[in-house]
Amino acid sequence: MDNEVYKHFMTDDTMRSLLGQELIRDSLIPEILGKDAHEISYWAGKHLARNHRLATYEDLETFFKQFKFGDLKLLKRSGNQISWQLSGKIVAQRLDAFDDPDFYLESGFIAQSCQYILNQQAEAELEKTNTNKGFVLLSTYLSPDKPTDGQEASAIFEMIQPDSEDNTKPQE
Repeated sequence: MDNEVYKHFMTDDTMRSLLGQELIRDSLIPEILGKDAHEISYWAGKHLARNHRLATYEDLETFFKQFKFGDLKLLKRSGNQISWQLSGKIVAQRLDAFDDPDFYLESGFIAQSCQYILNQQAEAELEKTNTNKGFVLLSTYLSPDKPTDGQEASAIFEMIQPDSEDNTKPQE
């Protein structure tokens, strides 16, 4: 993270609260992991999803928003593919501020979550980043095969669904 990015983040209340996360995520980790950063981030995302098993696509979208990954939206499901858009202020800022922002953590999380939700093997990949419009397109590819990773052992991570901008309520 250079001085310009730091100053930009510090002048924005939303981004200021994410400063530490961004320092680690888009500066330190890529330096430490080098050329393996994307692959390791993808598997780290899958690991997080195994520990935070979600029950529905709505839960997945809520998780992304609440954990400040961005605004995730299911665009289309057809055949063996699910198309997603990841956008929002954090995504736009990361795309603008860093040369190679890593969205592989999110991609792995989406893949593993879809695998749990659908009970089908799934992998995901980044399809496109649009720096000017501040979004990332991702695709999840499904196999008709059942998962082999013992997913029945994980308890569902119960999301608290917002019922307004300022209020939250437990999911029933």
